[in-house]
Amino acid sequence: MFLFKKKEEPESEKINRIYEKLKELYKFSEISEDRKRYLEEAISGYGYLNIPYIQALTELTPAEILYGLEIKWENSAAFIDGGFKFDRASVLARNNVKNSGWIKREGHNIKLINLAGLGNGNQTKETGKFIDWLRQLLILPTGNPGNNIFNTTIYLIPFHPREFGCAYLPKSSEVSGKLLDEQLYEYTGLDAKGQVQTFITLAQLAGHPVIYDVLPQTGRFSKAVLANPEIARWYDVPELEKIYCKNLDAVAEKLSANRDSEDIELVKDIYIQSMKGSAGDLTSYFREIFDEFETEMNEIKKKYSDEMLKKANQTKLHRRVREITAAVENEKRKVQEENITKQTEIVEALIKEGLWAAPGGAWCSAGVPVYDKMSQCNTYPTFKHYDYKGEDVTNFANLDCQTPYYFCFLEDGSLNKPVVDYFINYMKQLRREYNFDGYRVDHIDHIVDKVSEKDGIPISYRAPKFVLDKLNKTMKSEIPHFASLAEYMLWDDFLEEYHQQMHFDLLWGNDIVAQCEKTPQKIVEDNQHLANYNINLKEKLSILKTYNNQDGEFRSIDQYPGQLGEDGALYKWFKYKCLPGGKFAQRPVLYIDGDESFTRHGIERVIGEEVSMQREKHTSFYNKFDALDRFVKSQEIITDGEAQIILQEEDGFTAWVISKEPSKTAFLMVSNHKCPAEKVNKTDENGECYSEIVEGQPVYNKTLQLPGDYILKNEYVIDDKDYVPASTSGNSTLNFEKLTPGEFKIYELRKC
Repeated sequence: MFLFKKKEEPESEKINRIYEKLKELYKFSEISEDRKRYLEEAISGYGYLNIPYIQALTELTPAEILYGLEIKWENSAAFIDGGFKFDRASVLARNNVKNSGWIKREGHNIKLINLAGLGNGNQTKETGKFIDWLRQLLILPTGNPGNNIFNTTIYLIPFHPREFGCAYLPKSSEVSGKLLDEQLYEYTGLDAKGQVQTFITLAQLAGHPVIYDVLPQTGRFSKAVLANPEIARWYDVPELEKIYCKNLDAVAEKLSANRDSEDIELVKDIYIQSMKGSAGDLTSYFREIFDEFETEMNEIKKKYSDEMLKKANQTKLHRRVREITAAVENEKRKVQEENITKQTEIVEALIKEGLWAAPGGAWCSAGVPVYDKMSQCNTYPTFKHYDYKGEDVTNFANLDCQTPYYFCFLEDGSLNKPVVDYFINYMKQLRREYNFDGYRVDHIDHIVDKVSEKDGIPISYRAPKFVLDKLNKTMKSEIPHFASLAEYMLWDDFLEEYHQQMHFDLLWGNDIVAQCEKTPQKIVEDNQHLANYNINLKEKLSILKTYNNQDGEFRSIDQYPGQLGEDGALYKWFKYKCLPGGKFAQRPVLYIDGDESFTRHGIERVIGEEVSMQREKHTSFYNKFDALDRFVKSQEIITDGEAQIILQEEDGFTAWVISKEPSKTAFLMVSNHKCPAEKVNKTDENGECYSEIVEGQPVYNKTLQLPGDYILKNEYVIDDKDYVPASTSGNSTLNFEKLTPGEFKIYELRKC
């Protein structure tokens, strides 16, 4: 027996040991001198290898990836004299950052990445593995330390095993086995979790903050739910069916007053069979009777579903689920999630007993989900959902396969403290295990409006604001630089609630549902609205400029950069990078892996499934996208200044100036803000909404008088991979013979 606890290996020593193994595995010593020179020259200019990922997939060997990353690690002062030297991996901790201002900075980028999507999807569906993640890290853009902009933040979507091809329905808290690099495991002993942890550490050592998607819900039968049934609400479906059937007699008697009793009995039997998943066609006459049964039964189903989800009944069901789980696992003590080895068998046993976790619902549903009947073939339960007014919103429901946490008792609105504590502790544990610099909290878009609260009391399955406030305060008390991003799309303008009551730093924004509306003028108005909110606050709120969230596969949000054409997609990037809001409206930009090379389709699929992304090989677009990003980061006038619209004409001719007092330098941006093609929402003469693709047109023969006492100094033009100044005459008037849709021009101005 040891008298003293074995000393834990310092993180720097552990990473050095792993890195030496990586160099052996990937034959680091065999890199040619020519390739070393290429990498040194390419990376020295920008701090990263600025090539598209599809090019990196085909051109870089694993050894070359490591060699290039050594340069990034050295630039981040974490790799010295051939080895890692650090006390804390996070670049924010190493720079002694004491607040979350870093993520709100104008000019800063956040890149959404699915680790599984980083394989070569043009050749295989095989998921990306550890060396692919490092490949992405090598080409990931840096920031600008001189302008107080940190390197691109890595925003990782959930990497847990998933149900139904959805990253937001985790089967467990483990790392998905599909991410495991078997060769690396055999050589280093790093399992899937260890490989992800190592990647995150190496990313932070290269100067990149890392944030993670966290969920106030889990998969229907996740290991978390099986080990801790009390974190969910449960239905005993057979018991409810018995209750429904007992009440059918009274309904049949009531309906018999106006119908033939034999017909009523016949339809009653059919109704019973329908609850068990048996479906068949009915004549119009019998369908009418069936619908009368349905109308009467709806209120009965609401009553008894609500009753079953009350605390007293839930306590009994939690005990039953716990006993079944323990019996299958042959465990007398409380089963822990990490010890579950028979997940499938447990789920089968629960289904056999008719025990199902209660689901979420629709974006607008309130109260409890109402058990309706079994699906066809009797395979799973189906539910009806109602809003706060009692109206049926089942058609909007798409969350019946998720399990929300049982945060509160809906019968009285009180908090379920043990479940709240479980969630907070899990979030703390997750952060400690992976050393995340922040969280993006999913599915919290309607938690303080009338569908989720009444007089401040929770009335829906969604996470109550108290829980999110506690989460943010807890994380920030442990890690001062910790950043929190809320998936809130600005419905009803609840800025104060999310910022001051729940303490989120950053909101998702509404760009993805309003692409066609985000003209330069509208973006400036958005900036001003945020500035007005922030002006008297010590801790400022920020709102993302979201370049892309999905690519139209979610039909209700069918607007995305790929629809705009190459020039239109680049113009959208230009708008979001070059319309700053000034001191009180600092706003970073979020984009998705693949956007930088004009990957138009399949992004949403990769966010959901564990497959590699099919990518466009569009180097010219990448060079323009990348050059504009670097140009903006290098210009303090843009990142600290404020854009003011000079004009925005109906035909698309638009101009704005970016200035910062007391500087005599300013930037003038001139463009045709109409895109080559754009899906636009319209309303017909009957008030019905529809969408159509509208083609932009060139603008001709435009003249612009320079504002105030400014004169023209330079025009910035793209030259290969960089924006460079081209000298122009110092006129006070500019003439434009033609501007094509999405075309833009950048001018530097100087005050006389």
